[in-house]
Amino acid sequence: MTDILLTNDDGYRSAGFLPLLKQLSKDFSIVSIAPDEERSWIGKAITSKKTLKAKKINVHGVELYTLNGTPADCVQIGLYNILDSFPKMVISGINQGVNIGHARILSSGTIGAAIEASIQGVPSLASSILIPSDKKKDLDLFDEKNSIIFDHASQITSKIATILVQDIIEEDIDLFSINIPFDATLGSTLKITKPFRESYGRLFYEKDEGYALKTPQIIYENMRENTDLKALYEGNISLTPINLDLTRDDLLKRVEQRIIKHW
Repeated sequence: MTDILLTNDDGYRSAGFLPLLKQLSKDFSIVSIAPDEERSWIGKAITSKKTLKAKKINVHGVELYTLNGTPADCVQIGLYNILDSFPKMVISGINQGVNIGHARILSSGTIGAAIEASIQGVPSLASSILIPSDKKKDLDLFDEKNSIIFDHASQITSKIATILVQDIIEEDIDLFSINIPFDATLGSTLKITKPFRESYGRLFYEKDEGYALKTPQIIYENMRENTDLKALYEGNISLTPINLDLTRDDLLKRVEQRIIKHW
């Protein structure tokens, strides 16, 4: 049985993909399938208008699959077309940038892959790293020479995966999202958090007679206790359990009290 199905949204060429694959392989049996190119900001999109093709390739002695689809496609193809049985967990990452706050969580291809896994009944973990803008502008994050910056994040992700597989995956937790400070190590403090609520504002700006996405900066203001935003601001690792129920029992009761009596 395969322990972990590994994917990401930055594509298999991302400098953070192989370090995590190799780290996880020390303790788990791994099958990996990743997009053949970057598929960021695509959420849980499923491809419907083209034929998907998985290719088995070898990268520096490591076998993996690539797919001309989305991160969620990778999970679907991996679970149902490549593996003989479901794994213990699906892991997505390491994403080049954090996925904190409800707006980014709902837009992230990294999180989207984890959501797709959880819908299929497989526990999942999405892993992302904060890369400061002053460092990011000088780094080619698709150059394997820069894979070293993902080493500590890979160790942290693997340790959390080990804990989750062995112990505390509960029925009412659909997935976990971990966000890791750039300089974090296994000795860093881990905080259990909830997503902060944000409006990231304008996303598209005029370019070449059209509009192009400009990823908004995260503003460290109005930080509430126990949020992923505050944890990262304080230099702590943030681990957020996520439930995919799209409403709450108390909301049902409140709406019933106000609406049904008028029906």
